[in-house]
Amino acid sequence: MPSPGTSRIVVLHLTKYSDHALILHTVDAVAGRCSYLVRGIKRGNAVAAFHPLSLLDIVSSASPKSSLAYLREWEPVRPLHAIRSDRAKSSVAMFLSEVLYRSFTNELSDPQFFDWLCEAVCALETAEGSIANFHLWFLVSYAVQMGFMPGEDIEPSGLFAPDEAALFQQVLHSAFEETLAIPLSASQRQSFSRKMLQYLSWHLGTTIDARSLDVLHAVLT
Repeated sequence: MPSPGTSRIVVLHLTKYSDHALILHTVDAVAGRCSYLVRGIKRGNAVAAFHPLSLLDIVSSASPKSSLAYLREWEPVRPLHAIRSDRAKSSVAMFLSEVLYRSFTNELSDPQFFDWLCEAVCALETAEGSIANFHLWFLVSYAVQMGFMPGEDIEPSGLFAPDEAALFQQVLHSAFEETLAIPLSASQRQSFSRKMLQYLSWHLGTTIDARSLDVLHAVLT
């Protein structure tokens, strides 16, 4: 549980706690993966402030009725107008936040990871042109941040077809802008995305069942 005080967070997910309270699941700059109790707010009214991947500066305090810290104040670090208003970007944000929600469990401070995540959110917000490959870049970069940077042989062996293994290496060694420009069909993106989720699941020892992936691919097609 995070210590009461001030921090910066990236929003991952909201779940209902009661009729007028929510649990906000986040990646916290100080406490890693953690959750906060938000009182006096209904889910519909919270969407604007706590949409997926929102960057917020917060003030929290201990809650006498819950083991979770109580979120007292929050303020956007920067407005994410494009992520909120652009259908493709909002779909990407939904998918990325779900992947993190279902897979990132580190409860320790990791400034390097948190800074990378904030930079990725800002990159999505400011990206111009097609972002159809953005989630591919993110999944590979996430694997690297978690310490799963493959050599010529990718474990588990046999997961990626030869062309997918080549794409993995291409994304791994390409700049962000170069990755966005890689020509791929919708079916290639879909297959590679699913293989990357299996790859991350295998290394993290969990199952990443990202239901928003089908929605994302439908939007990007």
